Amino acid sequence: MDRNATNLAELQKNKDQYCHDVEEFCAGINQRLGKNVLCVVPVGEASIALREKIVAGQAPGLKQQSELFNDDWRHPKLPLQILDSYCHFAVIYRRGPVGLPIPPELNRMKDVNAEEKDKLNRLLQQLAWDTVTHHPMTGLSAPPVH
Repeated sequence: MDRNATNLAELQKNKDQYCHDVEEFCAGINQRLGKNVLCVVPVGEASIALREKIVAGQAPGLKQQSELFNDDWRHPKLPLQILDSYCHFAVIYRRGPVGLPIPPELNRMKDVNAEEKDKLNRLLQQLAWDTVTHHPMTGLSAPPVH
């Protein structure tokens, strides 16, 4: 499968349907319980945002969407793993990941120079925060607290 030829609009459409189903399920449970006990961590939205940045040439150190995946099963490579972690960090700790230090694993990326690693880390942090604060089921909407 050629990840670089992925139609991002079609991917977005499919992700929207999947997310609708998950959100409807979670909302139903919250409604039955009479309070919001379940939230959503919108990693899919964040990953599409990163893929859009790659296509636009705005993702430091990343040139192709295929650099995000290990195989055809879509197992994530390091940049996508870190983006996922930042999304979960923001929802769990209710604060933005912007400003956190570069994860040691990111520093070990061989094909990316130090400046690009720093910029990529900042991009991943900002994409995660922007995504979780604009999603209605994360419970977050405030600016990041550092």
